[in-house]
Amino acid sequence: MNTAGPLAASQRYLADTARAYSALFFLDSPVAGALLLAGTFAYPNIGSSGLLAALVGLSVARLFRFPASRNNIFVLNSLLVGLSLGAFYRLGVHLAVLIAAGAILAVFVSAALADLFWRRERLPVLVIPFLIVAAITALVARQLAGLTPFVGYSEFTIGWLPYRANEFLSLLGATFFTVHPVAGAIVLAVITWRSRYLALLAIAAVLTGQLVFLALDVNQQPLLIAWAGFNLVLTAIAVGGIYTVPGLASFLNAMLATALTGLLLIACQNLLFVHGLPLIALPYISVTLLFLVALRTRLSVAPPWLVTQSGMPEQNYERSRLARVRNGDINSVPLLLPIFGRWQVYQGFDGEHTHQAPWQHALDFYITEDGKSFSGDGEALEDFYCFGLPILSPVHGQVVRVRDYLADNAPGDVDVKNNWGNFVLIRLESGLHVLLAHLRKDSIKVKESDRVEPGRPLAACGNSGRSPQPHLHLQVQRSAQLGSPTQPFHLCSLLRHREDGGSEYLVNGRPRQGETVEAAVVDPRLATPLHLPVGRQLTYRVEGPGLPTDTERSLQVELTLLGQFRLVSDTGASAAFEETNGVLAFYDRQGPPDTFLDIWLLTNGLTPLSESAVRWQDAPSARLLPMGLWHHVLWGLLYPLGCGLDSHYHRTFTAESGLWRQQGQHELHLGAQRLRAETECLIDPEQGFRSISCRLDSQHWRAQLTELGLAGDEGVPGWQLSSHSDKDLLEGSS
Repeated sequence: MNTAGPLAASQRYLADTARAYSALFFLDSPVAGALLLAGTFAYPNIGSSGLLAALVGLSVARLFRFPASRNNIFVLNSLLVGLSLGAFYRLGVHLAVLIAAGAILAVFVSAALADLFWRRERLPVLVIPFLIVAAITALVARQLAGLTPFVGYSEFTIGWLPYRANEFLSLLGATFFTVHPVAGAIVLAVITWRSRYLALLAIAAVLTGQLVFLALDVNQQPLLIAWAGFNLVLTAIAVGGIYTVPGLASFLNAMLATALTGLLLIACQNLLFVHGLPLIALPYISVTLLFLVALRTRLSVAPPWLVTQSGMPEQNYERSRLARVRNGDINSVPLLLPIFGRWQVYQGFDGEHTHQAPWQHALDFYITEDGKSFSGDGEALEDFYCFGLPILSPVHGQVVRVRDYLADNAPGDVDVKNNWGNFVLIRLESGLHVLLAHLRKDSIKVKESDRVEPGRPLAACGNSGRSPQPHLHLQVQRSAQLGSPTQPFHLCSLLRHREDGGSEYLVNGRPRQGETVEAAVVDPRLATPLHLPVGRQLTYRVEGPGLPTDTERSLQVELTLLGQFRLVSDTGASAAFEETNGVLAFYDRQGPPDTFLDIWLLTNGLTPLSESAVRWQDAPSARLLPMGLWHHVLWGLLYPLGCGLDSHYHRTFTAESGLWRQQGQHELHLGAQRLRAETECLIDPEQGFRSISCRLDSQHWRAQLTELGLAGDEGVPGWQLSSHSDKDLLEGSS
């Protein structure tokens, strides 16, 4: 009889149960959950009650086929119902029935509220189902004569620890209603193992709560400690690490939230205990949701920053750091260049002429040759190089205002009554507006209410309004009213040309007066072979330290349920990627250790699809660097939240081989030490990423593409294509 199926199912069942324990701290680890489960058995009565509830909750969730992605929420709330009942009553037949009923109810309440909270307000449900069900079961328990109170809390201490240390650990253990220093030590060890920043928040939360109690000289109810740890620690973790980007502002914000949670604990203890209701999670839920909602109502985005996708603090920090590097300042609006060819900045931000507060965030563009903006004697508008050239939409949006009837000024004249001249005003989804002004009379090609997308022709460059010579004025403003205060913005995917004839590709930039810029045009010779559709398969022969000869590794493109494209390794490690604005960019590395994938991402993590992009910079995560154990430990000590590399890329095309050679240099400073890695990718116009290599100190990794394919789908047959068998290509990579 084949037992593999039932055995695998049992393992998944146990793993899902364990994950529910780790989910209290927003972790997703069965190993961490198993350790926390063991900690609850410091009091077997509490541990058994919680485990019973978790098993019932998971069984019900599977029986009713609720979304597997939400199992952690369903089982966690059921688990907490069982732990809270086990903390008050001795486990027996009557309590077991009540626990099972409460666990079932928690699953259904979780299913209903999780969807409602997210769809209506984009808020996490947290443990609100537990709060509701625990209050119900507590009232029911008061009516059951067959229940025996559990008086299990003891004065057990770890002998070699000071009294305050034992009290501190007991408070941490109270997050699972297990007021015991051993349980607290396990909680601290698990959190520290998964995230040192979460451990810092947990420790600071307990200390902050104790200071609040001490400062107010609180007359604590005997069971207050059983709920204090739960509420204090979870508030700090949620507000300071899971839903905001880690930093000084978010840490101080978390401690403020923790102090308010302490006040709410004091306020609620007598009121609820009088009616036989435990504090449960009311302070934690109330303060956390209060802070999340309040932060979302701010008029400007400032620290602490809310995250768009909740995750571990290290993930949140890395996503935010890389987003600022690649997408610009969080309060700056990204735009594409609305012009073709090379244009010079006539006046930049805080310009000396008209770009003064509150209109200081604006750019003026014109064209010059040999220091002149016109040919001939410059007496006619047609003499000016930019006059009449097409102006394009720099954004997705809706046209809300246009003006097209004002005459263009003769060179040197200005119209001070109509400062902006002819213009197009586009409203963004954010409510901000993009203004393109000084347009040519009768040249506007769109009308009010039209939807536009980047690159759509809008009008022609003119000389209307307050404009002594033809140029384009570009700004982002707060409202549709002309003269509205401006908002910072930056340009994406552009080339900045130097006076020596060289150029640099910028993922984002804000050119200054006198600089010459140009939109980086996507080259099909690069874009086509580097396109990664769903199902794309890349197989490589890999050589490197510690790898057996002829090691074969594979990568495949997958699409998640949320519509995110990810490059997934055969180890399960993966990274998200986007192909937008002429750039192929990888980010959000997840999963187990995988040196091959890390080197692949380090080599190709930011690849412009324009042949004009010769030089560019990036700051990928230092986690991608194939460091040794000592350097990895040192890096972790110096940069607990992670950091970026100083990466410089250079790409050239070799006519003889018909390949692009994309080279990168990556530096990481570790105190007085400096790690420097060199990467190279050979890009084939037909097969894309043909070979990669990485050299760090004396170590050298190389990978040669052996097969390129596409996974089959319903009605779409898959295919495999062997790559060029060029042995010298791999051996010659540096």
